[in-house]
Amino acid sequence: MTEAKRKTTAGNAVESRSLSQSTNRLVELIRMRRSIRHMTGERIPDEDLELILDAARYAPSPENMQMWRYVLIRDDEEMKRIIADISQEAARYVFGNYPYESTQGRLWYMPDAGRPGTYEEMRDGSLFRYPEKADAVIICCASESWHDSAVMYSNELCGSVVVAMGVMNMWLLAHSMGYACAYQAVPFADSRHIEFICDKLGIPRTWTPLAAFCIGIPEKPRMLGPSRWPLEGSFYAERWGVPYKRLAFRNQKQHESKKKTKKRGKSTQ
Repeated sequence: MTEAKRKTTAGNAVESRSLSQSTNRLVELIRMRRSIRHMTGERIPDEDLELILDAARYAPSPENMQMWRYVLIRDDEEMKRIIADISQEAARYVFGNYPYESTQGRLWYMPDAGRPGTYEEMRDGSLFRYPEKADAVIICCASESWHDSAVMYSNELCGSVVVAMGVMNMWLLAHSMGYACAYQAVPFADSRHIEFICDKLGIPRTWTPLAAFCIGIPEKPRMLGPSRWPLEGSFYAERWGVPYKRLAFRNQKQHESKKKTKKRGKSTQ
């Protein structure tokens, strides 16, 4: 092998190994991401926040129309408190009507001693006051009409989706940097709240605020979240109702099939 070829092969091996490490890191970030709602109110370095905000620009959108706009609230503490008040009021209405048993069932992963307190925070809405302690409160907006396409792209099918992908870009980057993030739509569940927030922030009626995405300094680390359903519980293969089968199970079945074939071959010799 020539020296040039040897260098090329070595370079490819390093590049492949580097890609594998970055992929593993991304998988870890996706799996470890949590909603962290208890924040200290401290300020994030400006350069860190700007890097996080910039990640939203790289989300995909139909025809690259980028039908998203974000209002960053950082210095207006009064507006943060208003959003916290609206969030608490809306959450109290939603979760105050929930049966205790229903909510407890979804908190099964928490220690028994911590469950009642968390449930109480949900029921009285105080868990959702975290915008007032976030450094950055980002009002995420989408539009059905602000674009030059003749095709109607509804928020239900497109606007909300592209905004969510922009939020996830910011969330994963912020999480990788050690910051707390949480996302809530409860302040925008009531059309009266939407009108009020639009008036306060000067949002045109051609744009619809969908959610508040909050970033801040975590008050304390969160425990690992609950496990998710297995792939078989969420994905079908080729057709609805046919569970996706993971590679491990497929390989196991193939291995067992080969063993049986070998046994049959020996018994016929």
